[in-house]
Amino acid sequence: MSHMPSLGLHAAGAVVVVAAFVSCVAVPLATYTTVLALFGFAHVASELRYVDHRFGARMGRDLFGAIVALLAAAVLMRLAGMRGWLAPPLAVSLEVALGAALLAITVAHMRQRRWLAAGAALVLVGGALLAPFETLLCLAVAHNLTPLAFLAEALRGAQRRRALAAAGIAFVALPLLIATGLPFAWLAQAGLVAPDATLFRAAGSLTQNLGAYVPAEAIHSDWALHAFSASVFAQCMHYIAVIAVLPCLIDGTRRPRLAWPDAARFSRFLFVGAAALAAGFVLDYGLQRQAYALAALVHAWLELPVLALALGVARAQASPSP
Repeated sequence: MSHMPSLGLHAAGAVVVVAAFVSCVAVPLATYTTVLALFGFAHVASELRYVDHRFGARMGRDLFGAIVALLAAAVLMRLAGMRGWLAPPLAVSLEVALGAALLAITVAHMRQRRWLAAGAALVLVGGALLAPFETLLCLAVAHNLTPLAFLAEALRGAQRRRALAAAGIAFVALPLLIATGLPFAWLAQAGLVAPDATLFRAAGSLTQNLGAYVPAEAIHSDWALHAFSASVFAQCMHYIAVIAVLPCLIDGTRRPRLAWPDAARFSRFLFVGAAALAAGFVLDYGLQRQAYALAALVHAWLELPVLALALGVARAQASPSP
């Protein structure tokens, strides 16, 4: 397993976290749209690579094939809702139901704690039937916290405790502080806030984007802005963890299912892909946003069976401390 980043990189990371905190509070819409355009592709590709290296070998051929088929069906449901081929409520319900199926088929491959995955699958079935949009929204918020689970799975002992303590501050404590509205009030007093500012006019207003993390019925509430800012900050932390931290935990002794390029080539691939995605956002923000949503859907739903496998695997199979 690769070594964790050096002290100098940790210091640089701290500076980035502080900058992201200020940016998400002061200019949340600009931060949300810009980070999505610049780093969305890199984060999806990086997470898929990490998941394959870390968990690909744990999936049998049958499970892997079933997961791919269900993910393809979920993409089709999202596309059907976008294009109007299905009514959006029905498309979302079917997509969430497919997420439940991803968990259900994984249960048989778990060695322990099967009841947790089965219970989560039942919760998703209930969400698909009763509140599909709200369920998908909750999953979007929870998705930003998944690096906590990946760190807990990959690390052991004191290294895991230190990593989770730092991640807990970045992913939980700081977003909760933003959600109180106090940081916004502090920056507003200094005249340093511009919530509606954005580099992409085609992205729409702040109100039009709040729905990414705020329920529709609460968009005009007093706390909607702060909840959105907190979620955008968690999203930024998710990007940092997936692009810069998790690759350091890839175990070179495990064979992935796909033929990934080496780290240097993959970095160049990320740069080119990110540049192309950013150009797409500039040329047609709406179309590129929809295309990105389909790609992001794959890695987000893939986390369900992957984390279930991590939860249900015997401790003896987990990687030891480096």
